Amino acid sequence: MERRKVLEAILTISAVLMGAYVYIAYRYGTQYELLIYISLGLILISLVSKWLSAKLIWLWFKLAEGMGYVMSRVILSIVFFLFLFPISLLYRIFNKDSLKLRRQEGSTYTDRQHTYSSSDLANPW
Repeated sequence: MERRKVLEAILTISAVLMGAYVYIAYRYGTQYELLIYISLGLILISLVSKWLSAKLIWLWFKLAEGMGYVMSRVILSIVFFLFLFPISLLYRIFNKDSLKLRRQEGSTYTDRQHTYSSSDLANPW
């Protein structure tokens, strides 16, 4: 990864940590200095060691990739069980077998009494 992108990512993470510190201090009135120390440590590491900062960003992106993998499944499961599953149950309760999937007597085919003409074959689709 390009050095500039690594520095941008570390500064973004540091800015978010400092913002979290300010929010916690304002909202709850407690001083949680560990966030400031972690933020300043990340900035110092990025200035001192290119290799270590690149490894930290690689780890950060792998963590983000893993979270994206899990959260996409969680969100899709929530959408399925909150919206699609109830709609399918209501459809199944209130509608007849429109696809004729339930087997009745004999065949599921329907007899069609139609005399074909040349116009039926003009545009088959």
